[in-house]
Amino acid sequence: MHFRTLEQLSVKQLTELFNASFAEYFVKVNLTLEILTEKIVSEDIDLKFSMGIFEEDKPVGFMLHAIREIDGKKVAYNAGTGVIKEFRGQNATVKMYGKLIPLLKERGVSEVLLEVIAQNTAAIRSYEKAGFQIAADLACFNGAVKEPVSNANLEVKELEKLDFNQTTSFFDWQPTWQHTNATISKMENLKTFGAFIKDELVGFLIGQPSRARVYQYAVAHKYRRKGIGTALFYAFAKAMKSEISIINIDNPSGHSQLFLQQIGLKPFLSQYKMKLLL
Repeated sequence: MHFRTLEQLSVKQLTELFNASFAEYFVKVNLTLEILTEKIVSEDIDLKFSMGIFEEDKPVGFMLHAIREIDGKKVAYNAGTGVIKEFRGQNATVKMYGKLIPLLKERGVSEVLLEVIAQNTAAIRSYEKAGFQIAADLACFNGAVKEPVSNANLEVKELEKLDFNQTTSFFDWQPTWQHTNATISKMENLKTFGAFIKDELVGFLIGQPSRARVYQYAVAHKYRRKGIGTALFYAFAKAMKSEISIINIDNPSGHSQLFLQQIGLKPFLSQYKMKLLL
């Protein structure tokens, strides 16, 4: 086996490698070329700073990494790591990071972030061997949304776009990389709902129809506990005509988790956010 960065691989080759590596994963993974293309663009994945394992020039493992400047420092994000079954158990993750970390340091990266399923103890051990530490617990929910109590003063409507500057103060916690403003602003075919009281935007929700998944939601602080969040989730679920999901809730107070359960969603997966300081 040998290691090299991935800029010479086509998106088609990366899609095939991704799906083969996750064939027996905890959660069903079946990426299409279109989905992976959008992921690369929206998450700022840079294949020159992504590492692969090759056996006789055949790719058998990968690490996709994105790089952004956040709060004045360069941060890398592990957007996916996988190894084909036949080549596991050889410290592949540690070896790939051994090759990749010097490249990230040269690029000026000071920390690396990732998310990993809590039940995936083998992956967690590998990341810890590479120097990562658990930084936060992340909760994931899905299910059907309860119908909200009618509120004549509240109007929920679909928006063509959202001014992110207008909603910055709404957040108690920041979405993970896949659901940040920087990511979703580059995505297409999202649905955005706004909640208004007397023409004032008091809450919003952004979701991905193809996955029936909520990416972002928030309600202005002074308007909370008035059914606005429930109305937003119900509007999205009604548009989907199905159960919905939301992942990677990073809210230590537990208020968001409690809210999601109160509106009918149930926890289905736990993840860890992990961090490596370079």
